[in-house]
Amino acid sequence: MLFHGLLGIAMACCCMLGVAADLQLEPVRVAPGVYVVYGDLKPASYDNDALTVNLGFITTSAGVVVIDSGPSYRVAQMLHRAIQRVSSYPIKYVINTGPDPARWLGNGYFKKLGVPLLAHEEARKLMETRGADQLKAMQALLREKAHGTELALPRGSSDTEEIRFSDSLLQLLYFGPAQSSGNIAVWLQREEIAFAGAIMQSDALLALTADSRLANWISAYDSLASLRPRQIVPGRGTLGNLARMDADTRTYLATLRALIDQAAQRGATKAEIISQAEKSKELTAFKRLQGYAELAPANVLQAVQERDGLR
Repeated sequence: MLFHGLLGIAMACCCMLGVAADLQLEPVRVAPGVYVVYGDLKPASYDNDALTVNLGFITTSAGVVVIDSGPSYRVAQMLHRAIQRVSSYPIKYVINTGPDPARWLGNGYFKKLGVPLLAHEEARKLMETRGADQLKAMQALLREKAHGTELALPRGSSDTEEIRFSDSLLQLLYFGPAQSSGNIAVWLQREEIAFAGAIMQSDALLALTADSRLANWISAYDSLASLRPRQIVPGRGTLGNLARMDADTRTYLATLRALIDQAAQRGATKAEIISQAEKSKELTAFKRLQGYAELAPANVLQAVQERDGLR
């Protein structure tokens, strides 16, 4: 019995280690030298390694630029291995498009390789303030999968920064707060491709946070859209054109804002607005998006709390 008990424990440990070792990221080619690694549209969990955002990389003759490092050392390491299957050039930069922990807690892996880390200064401030709590939460969620994950803050950039290679130009563009302060897009002008970060997403309902302001997010979206990208790699969801991002991001933000504005003008209370939103045909049309049931009520509450003067 003791033998069988120990055997069971050993098998359980092996299974656990097997799960932890069974992560392989598959880059999808967007254009020559441009790749995306899709994150899971479901909420962060142990099973999906908390990889709920899209990662990306751009290969050039002078080196590789990584866009978002993932939620852990392990994911960053697997991202590096995925890059090595595509390119033999060294990684020159890692860009964090925002302060979401899934976008930057993998920085420590690349820091050990001596790779420079970049983000907008506003994102860097939030990382510095919230990083310790984000790391604790990620460690609690991922357990042994979070092994080696350490805080590594990027250098803060200005509103526009360029990374220039002989055959490529990347622009880091800040249009003001979106889901949070410091959300940037990476613009490949020649290819007309935008890595939109949290500014745009498809297929899944976006999540408003305590930092989100509907008007600001819409403004940032419109500024990025004005570049008329041919292809957009959203922060979450699959690659698409501007029409697709309009349908899944901008229309939802504008619909939610209009509903709350109209209700407020009628003198509705916060409780009445929340109740009306649950029945709104305009909002329930977005049930087609992943995560609607979980996120829609919280989004309405957050949007209502943003509005001054409501009872």
